[in-house]
Amino acid sequence: MLKKITIGFIILSTLALGKINDYRGVFSDEDKVKLEQTVQAFEEETGNQIFLNTLEDNEGFEVDSQEKAVILNLIKDKQNVNSTLKVQIKISQDLNPEELSTDLTLLLDNAQEYANEQNEFQVASNLVEGLQQLFIPEADFDEESENSEQISMGIKIFLGILLTFLVLWIRIIQVKRKKIKYKLKRR
Repeated sequence: MLKKITIGFIILSTLALGKINDYRGVFSDEDKVKLEQTVQAFEEETGNQIFLNTLEDNEGFEVDSQEKAVILNLIKDKQNVNSTLKVQIKISQDLNPEELSTDLTLLLDNAQEYANEQNEFQVASNLVEGLQQLFIPEADFDEESENSEQISMGIKIFLGILLTFLVLWIRIIQVKRKKIKYKLKRR
């Protein structure tokens, strides 16, 4: 009974969300649940959509919304069991994939170890977690830069007020000295 509920939940969640598309049927039900949690964590932490697909050679996957989207395709020839797993990552232009190219290359090199072992669940899980780490520092950096801009603006305002008081104080002293000189001249 529990398996039927889990399978029903997985089918409904993949139909409703469409984030994990196991077209080749390589993930077990438990793997799909774990991957769904990983994908959901990615989306919550980064604010980006991710689509994880297992495809055969010469198949493709398109997304309706091309904004803030990451597509991760695990491609393998289903007829040839010993074929190598190909990993394809597509990132929408609004996420600046050119800036991430070096980090993506390192991420794919690290995933190659699991690809050689032919453990597609580990490959998918590690790639999603690695992509999450690529996008989170960027978000943290944006928050830090906003905070530093606010702090620098506060410092500028404080220094402006301080400089204004200093100029006024100097001017008051000058006026007092002129009054004293003027009173001494009149006597």
